[in-house]
Amino acid sequence: LIADARASSRTALADLRSLVRGIHPPVLADRGLVGGVEALALAHPRDVEVDVALTGRPPAPVESAVYFAVAEALTNSAKHAAARNTWVWLRHDGTRLTALVGDDGVGGAQLTPSGGLSGIERRMSAFDGTVTVASPPGGPTIVTITVPCDLTVVEPAASR
Repeated sequence: LIADARASSRTALADLRSLVRGIHPPVLADRGLVGGVEALALAHPRDVEVDVALTGRPPAPVESAVYFAVAEALTNSAKHAAARNTWVWLRHDGTRLTALVGDDGVGGAQLTPSGGLSGIERRMSAFDGTVTVASPPGGPTIVTITVPCDLTVVEPAASR
């Protein structure tokens, strides 16, 4: 009976994880990663400078993962950095999407096993992505998120 309950729990947890991975925030569906990051910046307690140069959209799962990674990095900045300036930078070099989230706060951020930055690292590793953190004491902090992907050019709807 215990073994059956344990197996059922594992199945339910796997289903829940699959569901969570599949969640695509409505802002991404409506406005893409650029609009999603701009919305995150507007919701941040401090001004966030957003500098994005993308010529298309990444695949939906990558777009969602990068969105949540940027959201977590911005949350960490708001909670821990005591920064005056925060920024997000997104670029695609033809093979990789790179997001930089930085601030001029107190620094000292680290990838610790139970921390939010490690959660970003785990999420991005599912896409062969990487996360690096440069955060010397005294700042600045720069979280670099890189994931290999292609971009799909979205054609504007024809006007009628």
